[in-house]
Amino acid sequence: MDFVTLTFGLFLLIGVIVYYFIPKNKQWIWLLILGMFFYAQAGKKACVFLAASILTSYLYGIFHEKGKKIGLFTAICFNLALLAFVKFKPSFVVVVGISFYTLQIIAYMVDVYKKEIKPERNLFRYALFVTFFPQILQGPIPRWKQLSGQLFEGHRFDYETFCFGLWLMIWGYFQKLVIADRCAIVVNTIFGNPGAYEGVYAILGGVLYSIQLYTDFNGCVCIATGVAQLFGITLTPNFKQPYFATGISDFWHRWHISLSSWLRDYIYIPLGGNRKGTLRKYINLLLTFLISGIWHGGGLHFIVWGLMHGCYQVLGSVFMPVRNKLVKMCSINRDSFSHQLYKRIATFTLVMLAWVMFRADSVMSGLRMMRSMLVFNPWVLVNGDLYTLGIGQMEFTLLMMSIVVLFVVSFLQDQFHKGGVSLRGVLAEQSLIFRWGIILLGIFTILLFGIYGPGYDASEFIYGQF
Repeated sequence: MDFVTLTFGLFLLIGVIVYYFIPKNKQWIWLLILGMFFYAQAGKKACVFLAASILTSYLYGIFHEKGKKIGLFTAICFNLALLAFVKFKPSFVVVVGISFYTLQIIAYMVDVYKKEIKPERNLFRYALFVTFFPQILQGPIPRWKQLSGQLFEGHRFDYETFCFGLWLMIWGYFQKLVIADRCAIVVNTIFGNPGAYEGVYAILGGVLYSIQLYTDFNGCVCIATGVAQLFGITLTPNFKQPYFATGISDFWHRWHISLSSWLRDYIYIPLGGNRKGTLRKYINLLLTFLISGIWHGGGLHFIVWGLMHGCYQVLGSVFMPVRNKLVKMCSINRDSFSHQLYKRIATFTLVMLAWVMFRADSVMSGLRMMRSMLVFNPWVLVNGDLYTLGIGQMEFTLLMMSIVVLFVVSFLQDQFHKGGVSLRGVLAEQSLIFRWGIILLGIFTILLFGIYGPGYDASEFIYGQF
């Protein structure tokens, strides 16, 4: 079931109403029913794979033996085999969300093995942890400690929490329908025929794909997090204005945070992290990002994308002494606006180039597009040719205005976060008329300017494919 459908809206409305009318100690059962119904829309084959993953990980938790690694190894290999079977072999098997819930399940089993959590004895309660419907398709990837207590304790209706969730959903739908799906039209045009678009066109394609991917994925996460809050449940944050990052390491502290922390805790640190010398640290970084690339897909371009980010971090560390000397020689104030702006632009450029490889059909196609960015043709910015990329002048202007809104809101979120408060918290302090005015304006904007309907069927969320 897609978040961007009227069917989901009706499903959610019924779900919330019933949730708050039943006893608190029975609410988790209703959430389980909702999750099973929600995922059942993915088809019988997807449900079989999900059931197999749930049963194997549940049984491991029940029958694991202290100090025995063979059981953990077998259970993990089984779930990874299911994931590999879906991602790399048969095209007729589509199992939505498998990349996300597989990592969720592996984290649970490892934490049980390490005695960091106690295994859940109730199969149905454990099944709810895996199938909690807002996050099963695209995350965030939850940990048992963070989510389980909230699922089972029950919740009374809280007006402020409910409004917070509603605001977040509206912001998510705005990102998805107004920005991401409009970006997709231009991006598909350019990447669909990369040989015909050079210079400014190629740069525009890379920049808009970076924005498309962020607003598509973050839009879905905002909707998922908002939906969870309608039920009084808080999901872990997954994005913190990643394109404001001042370095690649900072970017990965802001982008897909639940995946980044999973890779750190269950890949990088077990490999040795930075505890076994500098060379081993670099190898561990490269291996971690290689695994991240493989997780995203079977194409070689995904692997190259992962290794690009690994190399960025290794080279950044290697050349840090040189950069420090240059900063000292040139008397650069690292806290100055100009230097911070330079680091943000440089970081975004490196990330954008990696996204070009991520989006390309092949490694060679990605390299050709990067090379074509060097062509000099700035006149296309003023001669009207940009309006031939799938959307007209009015649509293009609307897209630019929407991106400005995204930038302003992201900037405010970043600034408020530094001050220890949230933008939604600030909105909550305003008058009732102002708050509901924002809600109605957001709904009106989405309905009026969103890409939907017969001519503009909302595309699937990008990360739903991984």
